[in-house]
Amino acid sequence: MTPAIQALLQEAQTHMKKTLQHYDELFAKIRAGKATPALLEHLKIDYYGAPTPIKHLATFTVQDTRTLLVQPYEPQFAKSIEKAVAEANLGLSVGIEGKAVRVVFPSLTEEQRKKLVKQVRELAEEARVAVRNIRRDILENLRRLSKDGVPEDLTRKAQEELQKITDKHIAEIDRLAEAKEQELLTV
Repeated sequence: MTPAIQALLQEAQTHMKKTLQHYDELFAKIRAGKATPALLEHLKIDYYGAPTPIKHLATFTVQDTRTLLVQPYEPQFAKSIEKAVAEANLGLSVGIEGKAVRVVFPSLTEEQRKKLVKQVRELAEEARVAVRNIRRDILENLRRLSKDGVPEDLTRKAQEELQKITDKHIAEIDRLAEAKEQELLTV
C-alpha cells in the first residue's frame, strides 16, 4: 500500500476511535439509577472567577449503589457544588454533610427505564451514522487517489480494509449500547 492510502486508513481509525470515545462518554452520563460520578463530573462551578468542572475540584466516593459523596478539596466550595448539582435538574437528592456533599440517586420507574433505553438506542444510531460518515469521506479520498493514478487493486484493498475498520467500530458501538441497556433494565 502507498503511504497516502496508509495515511487515509490511519485517519479513519483515529476518527472512528474518537467517535467511539465520545459516545462512550455520552452513554456514561445516562443515569441508570446507580450512583456514578460520570453524571456530575462535567458540572461546573465558579472557582475564583473561572467556571471549573467539579471533577477538578473534588473527589467522588460511591458509598453504596444509590449514594455518592463528593468531597471538595477546599471545603468552602461544598455549597457551590450542592447548588450546581441541584440546578442541573438531574432528579437527584442533594445535601451537605459535614464538609462533603451527599448525592442520592432515586430508583428509576419502569417508564423512566424504557425512555432511557430509547435514548441509548438513539445515541447508538447517531454513533453508527457518524462512523459511516467517516467511512464515506475516506472512500471519497480513496477514489480521488485512484483517479490520480494509484493502481485500482490497491484502492480496492484499501476499501476492504476500511470496511473492516468500520465494521469493528460499529460492533463496538453495539456492544457499548447493549451493555448500557442491560445496566438500565437491571433493577
